Amino acid sequence: MTVKPLSEYPDPLTPDVVDRLVNAALATDGINAPREALSAAFAYTAEPVEHLITTVQGRERIRSDRLLPLRVDGETILSLSVRLFGCAGSTWERNERNDSCWDSPADPASGTAEWMLPPSEVWHGSDGKPTAALSVTMASAKRVVAVVGRASELLSAGDGLRRYDLPADLLLNGQENACLMVAQVYRTPDGDFWGWPTVKGNNRTKARHHILKTDQAALLTAPDVTAILQRWTTERNAELKLDNSDETPARLALQVAAVDAKLIVGCNKPELLYQTAQAGNRRDHIHANLGFTANDQERAIGRRVLEKYRAAGIIDSTLFGVLAGDLPITGLRECPPDAGICEQRDLRCMLLLAQFFPVAGDRRRRSLIRKAMAEPELLNSQHTVERLRAYSALCSVSWPEAWNPRVDDSTVPVTNARNGVLLSGKSAVQLLAIADKDDDAFAELIRYRAPQWLAAFKLADADRGSMGAQSNSGADEEPGPSPRARRGMPNALAAMNARRARAVGLLREMAAAMEDGRGLQRVDAFGKADRAGKAADQAWFDEEFPKGTSQRLPRPPYTAPVTPPAAGRQSQQPLFHAPPPPSDRELADTKKAGVRSLLNQIESLTKDLTRLADAARSHAAAASMNPTWETNESERLNVQAANIIESLKHAVEGTRPPDEGHPG
Repeated sequence: MTVKPLSEYPDPLTPDVVDRLVNAALATDGINAPREALSAAFAYTAEPVEHLITTVQGRERIRSDRLLPLRVDGETILSLSVRLFGCAGSTWERNERNDSCWDSPADPASGTAEWMLPPSEVWHGSDGKPTAALSVTMASAKRVVAVVGRASELLSAGDGLRRYDLPADLLLNGQENACLMVAQVYRTPDGDFWGWPTVKGNNRTKARHHILKTDQAALLTAPDVTAILQRWTTERNAELKLDNSDETPARLALQVAAVDAKLIVGCNKPELLYQTAQAGNRRDHIHANLGFTANDQERAIGRRVLEKYRAAGIIDSTLFGVLAGDLPITGLRECPPDAGICEQRDLRCMLLLAQFFPVAGDRRRRSLIRKAMAEPELLNSQHTVERLRAYSALCSVSWPEAWNPRVDDSTVPVTNARNGVLLSGKSAVQLLAIADKDDDAFAELIRYRAPQWLAAFKLADADRGSMGAQSNSGADEEPGPSPRARRGMPNALAAMNARRARAVGLLREMAAAMEDGRGLQRVDAFGKADRAGKAADQAWFDEEFPKGTSQRLPRPPYTAPVTPPAAGRQSQQPLFHAPPPPSDRELADTKKAGVRSLLNQIESLTKDLTRLADAARSHAAAASMNPTWETNESERLNVQAANIIESLKHAVEGTRPPDEGHPG
């Protein structure tokens, strides 16, 4: 909407006018936000009420040109365009860019975590119906203030590579793009506090509060916002009268004294409001232009894949919440009631692995993940790595600290990624019990568990030989830095494969340390933990699993369909059944896709060949080499090229349509 620049700060609406707006909104079709939320938003209205309402059949309603339905991931939300005070709204504590800075309920060891966000639920009205508002329960009003304050602080650390000063830009140009806000009530023993967190535009919201010198947490928990706004407006207008300079802080701040906003006031499926509202924020961080941290960006990518599955009905809301990191693992029906920390983490990670590498028979899931990640029909190594990093970043949600998502780059070869990952259906605890005797169990642990466990206990990482990572302090705090081998995770895994007994013992010790919540102890050559010895650290790992004695990684286990055991109750059921053999039509489609892919590669190589030949002739001419190639070499190259062309003609002969009158 086009507005004139402000010459002074606007007065807030009186409570009776706010009630008039609320009643008009509640009478408007499609708006199902609760009265309390609408009152909290309309208290910040900074435009005449006549601009927002109209009379239909003798009753006031919100003007239709101010309402815009938005389609997001198959769901519809209704947004209201309104001009608000610049100090309206608060920073969104669930911003994707800061995800790794909060503790997750999907970490089974996070019972005493300092910064865990409570689950976000839909708010039900007095009639019991779900509304277009969210609800979180917190211990006190003080906790609300702390969470909102920390959310604002984290924005500074995660601002990425912004190449301009945002507050300065707002002072100069004002806010050009409207922020998207959603209603949320913070429920505490001290009372309910209704706010409108900014799900899109957090940095702008934070910058506005800074420019206007307002405290977002104080406004959120204030008993009478109108009185605060009136006092604030009077003080700022008085500053304008005292100093007519264009550089007066109060005059500069006029650019953001009132801004356009979009309020989510309606939702066709309120029970899905959180995911629907968060979709835009998540999308902004998938192709982020500000260089956000790898973990936060990869988690956003992974959650987008999971959201596609949820919208298609492949996974339910509970499984989605657990895999996204919003709900505890114990809520899964697959989770045994007596599952410990290690088994819970393992269950969630292997369920995630199944989502990112669905088997050949799971055609719906395979199609959806390709669309969500913008992949071609035939995966290559880069696509495999992108899936693995999103998977790894989501897995680290179940641990207190996020690791570099590159630690899993080597776990799934391209061939296996194309066919899907087939697991035994056994939990890590079951695999550990037989890993010293069962080759497949050991291979599954090394490929799909060891990288993350090593990273979590800081025994190995995704380092690729940077000079800044050539020394580290040991866990025993020995004086001076300890030497560190230049190696990445694949080399560490191969070294473990070469010393199986010690590797199995180390894996068992890591599982035990998870359960006990303690540090890691060293293990001897027979895999026995030394309880009285020193703690295991990266220097010890590099010494006991040396770089020069590694073997190749074991082949990915279960490359052929397996039959789960028929007898005995499994503490973790198979994550999916073995796929049926592909039909001839599926095989034909796969092979045709391969033909197209190879021809595209050949076409690209042909262009490279032309460029190289031209460059060779150019440099040869500059060096007075005439001819460029000797006669024998020239003839050989021409014959080789002719043979390749002839072979290509024969290879693609079968793609021609049959001649008319000669079918087949």
